[in-house]
Amino acid sequence: MKFHINKIVLWLNNGKIREVIFEKNKVNVITGGSSTGKSEILDIIDYCFFASESKISESIVNENIAWYGVSFHINGKDYTVARKSLNEGKVTDEYYFSSEGEVPDKVIFNNTEEAIKSLIETEFSIDSDVAIPYGSRLIKPGSKISLRYFFMFNTISVNIIENDSGVFFDKQNIPRYRDALPRIFDLAVGIETIENVLKKEKRVDLESQLSKLNKKTRTISNKSDSFKHEKELVAREAKEYSLIDSHLDLEESLIALNDIVSGVDLDLQNKNKNEEVERDIYLKERKINNLRKFTTEYNVYKKNLKTTSDSLKPIAFLREKDADIIKTSIFDDVINSLSTELKQIRDVSKAKTPIDKQVNDEIKSLEKDLVGLRGQKSILPEVNRSFDNDKSKYFFLGEIKSKIDLYSSSNDSLKEVTKGEIEELEAQIESIKVEDTLQKREITIKVIEEIISEYIQASDKALVNYANYLPVFYYKDKALLLRKPKATYIENVGSSSNHMFLHLFFSLAMQEIAYKNCSPFVAPYLIIDQPSRPYWGSGEKKKDKLNHDDLYKITKAFELLDTFIETRNKNHDDFQMIVFEHVPKSMFQKLSNFHLVEEFVDGNALIPEGML
Repeated sequence: MKFHINKIVLWLNNGKIREVIFEKNKVNVITGGSSTGKSEILDIIDYCFFASESKISESIVNENIAWYGVSFHINGKDYTVARKSLNEGKVTDEYYFSSEGEVPDKVIFNNTEEAIKSLIETEFSIDSDVAIPYGSRLIKPGSKISLRYFFMFNTISVNIIENDSGVFFDKQNIPRYRDALPRIFDLAVGIETIENVLKKEKRVDLESQLSKLNKKTRTISNKSDSFKHEKELVAREAKEYSLIDSHLDLEESLIALNDIVSGVDLDLQNKNKNEEVERDIYLKERKINNLRKFTTEYNVYKKNLKTTSDSLKPIAFLREKDADIIKTSIFDDVINSLSTELKQIRDVSKAKTPIDKQVNDEIKSLEKDLVGLRGQKSILPEVNRSFDNDKSKYFFLGEIKSKIDLYSSSNDSLKEVTKGEIEELEAQIESIKVEDTLQKREITIKVIEEIISEYIQASDKALVNYANYLPVFYYKDKALLLRKPKATYIENVGSSSNHMFLHLFFSLAMQEIAYKNCSPFVAPYLIIDQPSRPYWGSGEKKKDKLNHDDLYKITKAFELLDTFIETRNKNHDDFQMIVFEHVPKSMFQKLSNFHLVEEFVDGNALIPEGML
């Protein structure tokens, strides 16, 4: 991908035009004092590229400007985008666009944000209208992949340079950018394709829906258990009024009740079955208790056999020492008798008997029967009742009909609908074929760490105590950490100076890996706001002059940027940097790939005193 910014254009309210011109394949430096508008340039570029909010200062800057513009080159074409100035601090939706890079003397509103963004996104290989098939359906990117998200790879603001919280991307305080970063990162560095990312997201979305439906199914099943109890109460109450035969089970009872409320005349032969069922329950429980008692006693019997066997073990010892024993006349008879008993006990103990299993199986069978009997009892009438009159009878039948409809039909319908939805979602998930990019991700992480290792070596002693440390790219948080060689713990690097270098290493590595993987989404430019800020300090602690160590570190940082541009130029590929600084031009003028854009001193500024 080819990209560089030609110039920033400001159309002032008084009709004058201010231009700040940059060169491609250079480190473009604007240096000067505080409050001269250097950092505003970063906000102006962001504003012209469709920002939904802006931090451009109202005082001096916005109050004097009618339109902000950026002229840029992309993939062999020059474009100009201008946007009307903020209105009481709020962004406007009036744009000027030239597909030939024209910068007019007077700007007019001639295009929409949607149309301009769509055209530029095409240059970034982002097509919001693309449709990716899966099964018989289509996936569309929509707003999930936006040009603006990839601009996070193009800036190092002073806010994150001074931030030691481990944040390496701008705009992470804005939720949509924070949420977008994990989604677009693999795309940006060439691990993923848009098609695969969208398929992964769609699959995750469908799996989430499936999880909710399965949870709903479990809820319906739980409700079914509750409804079973309600059905039992309805059946019992109907039997108490002798509306249905007391011998009917639950399902037969509900069918009979449904026939009654539907107008079918039944010939009922009601008998009270309570005593019979209760007797059967009593007998089953008694058998179960006896079998459990037998099991307990049988276990005691086997334990006693083992104890007796242990007590006869000396007999075996005496047999072994037979030649050493002085015997009486009855010795052999006693020993033979005891030996025979020991053998019999051991044989009994070793014998495999099915008694345990048979007893347990019988208990389980009886318990199953017991559950069935208790189910029968739950729907048997506890008392025999009668209706006072036909009116109360028909009123009761109306209640029965409502309950049957509620407990039977609605739940079954819900089950069928949910089952169909689950099967449909499972089919959709199965139809999405996602490429496994885990190995490519792991290799990319290693390459990033190798690239950063080279930057650390090139920086020599700029990292002081950490000059020999190894980089760790923490993929989960998209952050750069350092560890001591042959150690597993992560070092706390401390000073803001070290953090500044880590940010430079990180951002340059992101650009290099995107370039190596031929990513079309990351534009080859980087804007860095005041990398020397940690050395100057701020507020009451701000320095008037830098010491020797600080000058050395800043020089090493500039040399790192210079080498990066040099390497890209040797590969015949474009790269542009724009740096806002406080340092004197003497610190970088000897570097071959640095270009002094302007010095904001002695009245010169983003809006020079002579233009107001």
